[in-house]
Amino acid sequence: MTDGDIKYSKGKFDPINKTRYWLPAASKERCKKIGKKRGLRLVETIDTEAEVLPIICIFEGYPDE
Repeated sequence: MTDGDIKYSKGKFDPINKTRYWLPAASKERCKKIGKKRGLRLVETIDTEAEVLPIICIFEGYPDE
């Protein structure tokens, strides 16, 4: 499922194999706020369904790049 350019998915997240900059968050909306605050474009969110910080925000680029 996508919202504009943002891809939404559910499932496991493998931080070792992910080459893009990512951060955990409590919600998809929080991912958007983090991206805006840091000047990064949100490209994907993954709902891991974990109890604490279940959403993984994946951004294009890195901070201060």
